Amino acid sequence: MPERPPSSPRGGRSGRPARPRPAPSTAAGTAEAADHADAASEAPRPLPPPSSALGAAFAAALQGGPERAAAARPPLRSGAAALAGADAGRDRVDGYVDFLHAAPTPFHAVAGVVRRLQTAGFVERALGAPFDIEPGERAIVVHPDGRSVIALHIGERSPVETGYALVGAHTDSPDLRLRLNPVAQSAGTVLLTTQFHGGLIRRSWLDRPLALAGAVHQIVRLRNGQPAFHAITGQPIVTRRLVHLDAPIGVIPDIAIHLDREKNEKGPINPQGWLNAVLATGEGEPDRALSALSERLGVSLERLDGFDLHLVPWQRPVRAGIDRSLVVGPRHDDLAMVWSALEGMMTAVARVPNPLRTRVAAFFDAEETGSLTSSGAASSFLRDVLVRVARRHPATAAGQDPEQAFAHTFCISADMAHAWHPNHPELHDKQHAPRINQGVVVKANAADRYATSGETAATFVALCEAAGARVQDFVIRQDLVCGSTIGPITAAQLGVRTVDVGCPQWAMHSACETCGADDLAAMVDVLGAFYAGGA
Repeated sequence: MPERPPSSPRGGRSGRPARPRPAPSTAAGTAEAADHADAASEAPRPLPPPSSALGAAFAAALQGGPERAAAARPPLRSGAAALAGADAGRDRVDGYVDFLHAAPTPFHAVAGVVRRLQTAGFVERALGAPFDIEPGERAIVVHPDGRSVIALHIGERSPVETGYALVGAHTDSPDLRLRLNPVAQSAGTVLLTTQFHGGLIRRSWLDRPLALAGAVHQIVRLRNGQPAFHAITGQPIVTRRLVHLDAPIGVIPDIAIHLDREKNEKGPINPQGWLNAVLATGEGEPDRALSALSERLGVSLERLDGFDLHLVPWQRPVRAGIDRSLVVGPRHDDLAMVWSALEGMMTAVARVPNPLRTRVAAFFDAEETGSLTSSGAASSFLRDVLVRVARRHPATAAGQDPEQAFAHTFCISADMAHAWHPNHPELHDKQHAPRINQGVVVKANAADRYATSGETAATFVALCEAAGARVQDFVIRQDLVCGSTIGPITAAQLGVRTVDVGCPQWAMHSACETCGADDLAAMVDVLGAFYAGGA
């Protein structure tokens, strides 16, 4: 197979086919080859002169401040422009920023997904209730733990014949969560002690204003104070309430360079003692601090029977870059793909409101810790729902088995990809170095850390052609260890053909990550084309 320079992703911009290209042989190809040779040297190169619009924006920023810079801002590039909304100065990627900020925890992400789907006529169904399926139905199934959700748009034909159009992503991100007994005192301060979820970049959480969000749980009690039990299941009744104190209530301070002269050369962070947040100052003040925090949250923390509380970055995600082409904020991995799949589903519902094939979007918790929870990708949650839908679909004939649907199902595992880093280009294989805002990414791994095969990659490329989106490739350097996704887990659980894809981003697992607006827009187009079935 001819080599493809990282500067030449497969395909073209929106509206042009996204087909693989052979090795360059023209004068233009010679220039690309020269770029490739320069890239191999891994030395930074001067930027080319900016376009006139970009130059004008820089000039305005330097001469007239932010207002003049905004007035001279060049239009968004093709992908984001294609999703532009009616409001001047806003587009649908700004809608992602809103979604991201409102989803500080998996609980809130699921709630945000439900709200968005309800605007298109989707209705919640209880996992523990019978499934009476009708073609055209738009259903939401939230797992009882509130951290994972499945959306279904029921097709006219039985899934036994058509299979499912399935996209999966995950609702959790590496973060800090409160310990069971979180309040401590040290050095004249009141601390919230934490435990970490997933492989977070520890230093990125230092010196950053932190908010508090999650779920609080209360035992329902009888008048005599004893716990109330459910009349049928016999279990104690426990309520759940989501909370989000969107305020800078804590900070994890770093150590001054004067007290740790080797911090820039070594700088290890022990999470047991280093990742605890200062909630308040003052000796012997924990009761007063907890009382103030309870008042701000609107719930008595001292009377809680259980909680799942997260410390989260407080600052709102922002559009960055002189051209607003970057999105900077927490949790792109993997709420960027949750949002893209959600918007792709909404696009397809509007385009083809009565599909032949059932569309499914599955958003799981606990991917960052291995998926081994009651609602994770390794659980029976998705398989149970899909089997029940196939079994109860009115077009499923007697004698047909619901598991037949999996032989016809195609799954897109959508999780973010590592973008080629401008300051560390040597960390990528130069033939598999996706660039931000240069297209969506197919990810492959010979050790099966991704579920992509040659066939499933080709299928995804076809979808990109239909959507007019560019395609890039990612294979990790063979001297580095590859991460994984829900793709291999879902493929193994269901026995379905699966491809692992994503949008490129920098600083994955940091408290503040960066991705591209054009790539998000392109992914929405591709997933919309997938759900629409080429229509």
